[in-house]
Amino acid sequence: MKLKRTFAILTSLLIVGALTLGLLTVRWYNSYFPSLHRAVPALVHAIALDKSPSAYYGLKPTPTEPSGVYYRDRVLVLMYHDVSPEPKDSKSLSAAAFEKQLELMQANNFKWITMNEYRDFILYSAPVPDNAVLLTFDDGYESLYSYAYPLLKRFEAPAASFLIAGKVGERKGAFPKATWDQVREMEQGGIDFFSHTFDSHRYVPTAPGNEELKPMLAKPRYLKKEKRMENEEEYEERVTEDLRQANDILQRELGKPNYALAFPYGAHSQAVLDICKRLGIDITFTVRAGLNAAGQTNGYRLNAGGTDNDPALQIELMKKAENRLNGMYSPFLSPAARKYVFLASSVALLIVGLLWAWTGWKLLRRRNRDVGL
Repeated sequence: MKLKRTFAILTSLLIVGALTLGLLTVRWYNSYFPSLHRAVPALVHAIALDKSPSAYYGLKPTPTEPSGVYYRDRVLVLMYHDVSPEPKDSKSLSAAAFEKQLELMQANNFKWITMNEYRDFILYSAPVPDNAVLLTFDDGYESLYSYAYPLLKRFEAPAASFLIAGKVGERKGAFPKATWDQVREMEQGGIDFFSHTFDSHRYVPTAPGNEELKPMLAKPRYLKKEKRMENEEEYEERVTEDLRQANDILQRELGKPNYALAFPYGAHSQAVLDICKRLGIDITFTVRAGLNAAGQTNGYRLNAGGTDNDPALQIELMKKAENRLNGMYSPFLSPAARKYVFLASSVALLIVGLLWAWTGWKLLRRRNRDVGL
């Protein structure tokens, strides 16, 4: 009886330990396992939390490192929205701060790459330089043309922008959109343009009333006139039509097929990922922070905009991206300590596993002996 109780306890410890180690792996080291992103993208993104303010905890600017190497065989994708001399809301970055970011990236040996280079790396494991960075801009604001684009040209930095295809040239609101003429001029100057949907950059009800608003791509919406939810087929048809329209417009206006999509608010579902593949969109982006590995087709992006952005701390976080992103950074557990915790947990699980196997073998021998008697 004692042996059976020991075996039961070891079985429980083994299950709990395996689940714990799996959780730590996904939270801390998921960028090293791109196959996880392909197999269970929703689970990975649920466990590997967004970059939080704690990612900056304790950071202090360090001296410029013209030859520094901070990560290899990974790409850090930065996300921006509005860039203006006088920021208009919390997501806006001042043009002065953006200029300082570019200056510090260049001085600290970060290497800007194009979306084509990023795609070749993700899909085909093509080489990328150490400290590779892809600059991306959402929504297609006119401020990209007026303020960010001149700075990008001056620093000879390539970039990519995601357009809400049905809103190009729209002048309403605090952030007027760039026109197609401006888009084409920027494309000639080194900025590539891709999809941010046709017209799905908004929240819609997912239940009666407006209590449960969700991003439009995330899930079936509530149909007020019919007083019912979309079924799965209607949801997929709606998303397919929206993304196809965006692709068609980009093809018509820019003369080349669209292969990349940034999800509005980062929201998506497995059905949406499947639709993207069918439409030839083989690269997608969320709004979660982290480094991207080859094979990771649904990519992380680090928010580098916002009125509270400190360029010096931004660069410091980029230098430490391998330790501070792709999971929740804890000020109480340093990156070095985290490695020791992971190693100790792995060894402990191995020991429990060996004890479990040994105890199980003894139980099996006892049972065989009893049967023989």
